[in-house]
Amino acid sequence: MRFLMVLCLLLMGASAFADEEAMRDVKTANPFILPHPESQQAAAEAYYAAVEKNVFNGAIPLKHAQLAAISASVAMKCVYCIPAHTAFARAAGATEEEIKTAVAIAADVALNSSMLYGNQFDMETFMKMFE
Repeated sequence: MRFLMVLCLLLMGASAFADEEAMRDVKTANPFILPHPESQQAAAEAYYAAVEKNVFNGAIPLKHAQLAAISASVAMKCVYCIPAHTAFARAAGATEEEIKTAVAIAADVALNSSMLYGNQFDMETFMKMFE
C-alpha cells in the first residue's frame, strides 16, 4: 500500500514539471525500491540510480526514452508502468499524438509478432528479408 501511495504522489508531482531539464532532476526510481527485500534495497537503489542517470538521461532525449518506455509498457501490459511513463512523457514534452503513436507502435509490433509466430513463419526466410 505504501508503494502505491508513493507512486501516486510521484505521478501527481511529475505533472508539475514542464521542461525537460526540470524533469531530469526528478528521481523516478525511488518508489520502486520499496517492493525489494530490505536486504537488497541498497543494491536496488544503486541499480535504479544508474538507470535514471544512464538510460533515461543517457544517449537519447528524455522525451524519446519515455515514449519508448510507453511502448515497452504496453507490450508488457504493465498497468503500473503505462500511467507512470505516460505522465513522465507528458512532463518531458510529449504530445498526445506522440503518446498515441508510441502505443500504436507497440500494437503493430504485437500484431506482426503474433501473425509470424502463430503461422510459424520460417526464421531463416524472415532473416533473409533484412540482409
